[in-house]
Amino acid sequence: MIPSGLNSDQDAEGQKQASEAARSLVAATAQIGLALQEAQQPVAELGMLIGHISDTLQALRDVPLQRAGDPVTAESARGLLEQLQSDVFRGVRELQFYDRMVQHLEHVQDYLLRVADQLAGAPVPQAEGGPWLQLHERLRRRLISDSQRAMLDLFLGGAPDGSPARVARQAELSPPGSLELF
Repeated sequence: MIPSGLNSDQDAEGQKQASEAARSLVAATAQIGLALQEAQQPVAELGMLIGHISDTLQALRDVPLQRAGDPVTAESARGLLEQLQSDVFRGVRELQFYDRMVQHLEHVQDYLLRVADQLAGAPVPQAEGGPWLQLHERLRRRLISDSQRAMLDLFLGGAPDGSPARVARQAELSPPGSLELF
């Protein structure tokens, strides 16, 4: 006897929904972990850069005031100012990790909202492979790096054969026996 008036098809569909939801949540959690991991190195480099900028500013403070006709002091200050300018530009470039991380996490957030909609029974346009595959493929297309897509594939079992993601990935690969020059 099947409890609560559910038939075995409804029970199987409910288990499938729960399984897909669990896989989706694990994949999203892994993506968040990856975003944090990818941010560690740039944050460390930025910290070292800020320390270097601080040292350069201190060196500038320590340069004696220029006396008329003293080219050595002027050259020292000019070199320190050029180094400081270079470090500031490098710092701005290093801060781009934050933009990448925010973009990555926005994609994961959108994915989780769509997972919640799917679980709540909100209408999701049907595509080949079902709504869950459509959700996974949408996230995969929006991810911004190979490491993010590889992490997603690891937790969701990879893109199925013939899917747009698999075909696109195979198109990026060189044919066997070929040589790529960089």
